[in-house]
Amino acid sequence: MNCQRCQGLMLHATFSDFFRMFHAWRCCNCGAIMDRTISDNRRDSQIDAAHHKTLARRWLRRPPLSMSQS
Repeated sequence: MNCQRCQGLMLHATFSDFFRMFHAWRCCNCGAIMDRTISDNRRDSQIDAAHHKTLARRWLRRPPLSMSQS
């Protein structure tokens, strides 16, 4: 597996916090950590950004209001 940040080698590692132990991937070069929660959050933020762009485009494509001449 390659690191998304530096394309370095990712190794499977075990981490622990105050409450639990979890498994994640750690890059040997830059030290980036990737686990399921991080990848889910990045995927969700990319989906939200794509949705926001489509909403912005929808408003840009709106036809201008025509002013009637009387």
